[in-house]
Amino acid sequence: MPARRLLIVEDELILAMDLKDRLDDLGYSVVEMVSTGEAAVTAALQHLPDLILMDVRLAGAMDGIAAAREIRSHHNIPVIFMSAYADEETRQHSLTAQPAGFLSKLANDRELLTGIEAALR
Repeated sequence: MPARRLLIVEDELILAMDLKDRLDDLGYSVVEMVSTGEAAVTAALQHLPDLILMDVRLAGAMDGIAAAREIRSHHNIPVIFMSAYADEETRQHSLTAQPAGFLSKLANDRELLTGIEAALR
């Protein structure tokens, strides 16, 4: 079975590269890493990944939540939000984009794998 194709949306390059390495080790294929909401929309429509791992707060005019809503308006690609900000206000605002999950950026590999598997079902 081919590896599931994931898109990483993260504006901190070191975190994005670490996440890509972890996903590679878990057997996933990262189709692209982008750092803005606008680039996320473009990459999602170009690659049609199986899943998007999206930072909530991104540099630029479009945050991760707005990007996820825009992507969902075109394709039903599941999005897992990843954020260092796990406060209730952020979590509630993220629900407007109908995410497949919400993980802390500090999630270990087991939590990451569990979240991805659940979202892909």
